[in-house]
Amino acid sequence: MNRTIAIKTLLIAALALALLVPVNMIRDLIAERQARRNQAVDAIALGWGKRQVLAGPYLLIPYERSWTETTRETIDGALRERRSERTESMRLRLPVERVSWSIAAATHVKSRGIYTARLYTASVQAQGSITLPAHLHDASYRYLWGTPQLVLGISDPRGIRKVSPLSLDGETFAFVPGAGDPALATGIHADLGLAPAAEARTLAFAFSLELAGSESLSVVPLGRDTGVALRADWPHPSFQGLFLPVKSERQDNGFSAEWQVSRYAAQGAERLAACRKDACPGLAAQELGVSFIEPVGLYQQLERASKYGFLFVGLMFAAFFLFELLRRLMIHPIQYVLIGLALAIFFLLLTALSEHLRFGLAYALATLGCVGIVTAYVVRVLQSAAAGFAFGGALAALYAVLYTLLQAEDHALLGGSVLLFLLLGGAMLATRNVDWYRVTRRDAPQE
Repeated sequence: MNRTIAIKTLLIAALALALLVPVNMIRDLIAERQARRNQAVDAIALGWGKRQVLAGPYLLIPYERSWTETTRETIDGALRERRSERTESMRLRLPVERVSWSIAAATHVKSRGIYTARLYTASVQAQGSITLPAHLHDASYRYLWGTPQLVLGISDPRGIRKVSPLSLDGETFAFVPGAGDPALATGIHADLGLAPAAEARTLAFAFSLELAGSESLSVVPLGRDTGVALRADWPHPSFQGLFLPVKSERQDNGFSAEWQVSRYAAQGAERLAACRKDACPGLAAQELGVSFIEPVGLYQQLERASKYGFLFVGLMFAAFFLFELLRRLMIHPIQYVLIGLALAIFFLLLTALSEHLRFGLAYALATLGCVGIVTAYVVRVLQSAAAGFAFGGALAALYAVLYTLLQAEDHALLGGSVLLFLLLGGAMLATRNVDWYRVTRRDAPQE
């Protein structure tokens, strides 16, 4: 092989690898912009309401248990008994018999600078039944019951816009701030003003609240039987948690979903019974809900696009080198570098434009600019308008395929793999009749 060609091949390969540096710098810039965007979204959510999780409701009954403790000891050779009174403060946590949630969420966007956050306001209604237990009978203990409370955990109480009074068997009780249970960090509770009677009583309850939040909305099913009906105007829900909806429908203008969680699946009573004093480690371990996410986020698209940067540079360099060998037209390494930088800057231009324009429009403008400048430059480098426009058309087609891949939510890997296979297959078919030994000889005639 011609030594000059071998050196040129190694030099072009080294230049292609060197151009990974600006491509990786652009990828780092995308990650930095995404981190800044996340900070802006967190700041917006901080003043509006973060991810909301509703835990409960459940019944909390504080009580004191007293007993007489008898000890025996020997004093002056005589066995004597000493009695002392002991008292222990405890909490009884009981699940509601059933609870049905009806949630309607409306999403909207708030901006801070050039960044936007998707927020929601949810109208929440709950109704069900709760059983107030009977007096405990134990000859060894004496019980002093406190005021029962209906407890509802809310992860970010700053998002509470309003809460209706609790309706319990025809009576109303006001909710007050705070969970009322040390096992929950935040929430609301209502003092019921009822005490355990001689017999257990089942009472119907209902309440509603308006809740603001961001990112997602979840429910921790602590009732013996829990039903959730949720609808929202967001067409791209991502269901999350341990329980998937039994029925869901998606339309262009929103979605609806229903969950049914039985006492055998949720085991809310068991998790409440496992609480020890002020600690309930497994209370919020199971939840169901939905995340209001973009199907393919902006920075996810940009990050995925930048991964194809080296492919663009490599393909263009390979095409130039083949043209240089087959047409015996010398192309200077600096010209390779300039074209490679133009291809790399496409991703920088796309990032900058997409933060201010719709992604499709930003992509079209960045493609138009990159294809235009590369085509004009290649026409002069190759000294052929036909070859230059052919390169420009191929580059535009490659950008169009890349855009299709970026829009694919679940099939991007498959599409990218097929693209690479087709490009390699096309290159092999196009050069299958080339005599490479003849092409690379020093005295090979020009074609």
